[in-house]
Amino acid sequence: MIEEIKYKLNSSNSEKPSGRPQASVLIAILNYGEYIESPELIYTQRSGHLSTHSGEVSFPGGKAEDGDASLFDTALRESNEEMSLNGEDVTMLGKLDYLISRHKIEVNPFIATVDKPQDLEANEEIQEIFTVPLSFLLDPKNIKRESIERQGSVWEVPTWSLKNQKIWGLTAMITVNFLNVCFDANIEILEG
Repeated sequence: MIEEIKYKLNSSNSEKPSGRPQASVLIAILNYGEYIESPELIYTQRSGHLSTHSGEVSFPGGKAEDGDASLFDTALRESNEEMSLNGEDVTMLGKLDYLISRHKIEVNPFIATVDKPQDLEANEEIQEIFTVPLSFLLDPKNIKRESIERQGSVWEVPTWSLKNQKIWGLTAMITVNFLNVCFDANIEILEG
């Protein structure tokens, strides 16, 4: 499965930077022990006291800084800061096309495996760290739809609810792109 994901990611990416401020997120696939047969993705819930995205479910990540060698390094640095993920135990598989957030930030999703158990610990920006089975995300019975406004249009975007958490908005759109590119899930984001 991992090699197929790598192949699909490397054959689908040909975009140019948007010129907007950049951020990166990490779609981290647990890939050790029982997770090799039943992979799960790491999500976070942001703390309620933050000025932006408070209480929202997201992938670990954040804005690029001058000291970051690459946008993947941004995702690793932010994942380490937010939840103590050890970058030495992470293997990059590839990158999805970026999406522009409602705050006009170019968000670059990187897909990687986490190859060893981690002692994940949330910092002050993160309220909770949780995982979602890939099989749950791929099961059409678990997908609901919600309207959001983006770029002057209304879109019907898939959402998932699990473990008292709701994956929606930009995080849901990134999740859909990941599932469609890597698993041919054919989940639609409909203009409504």
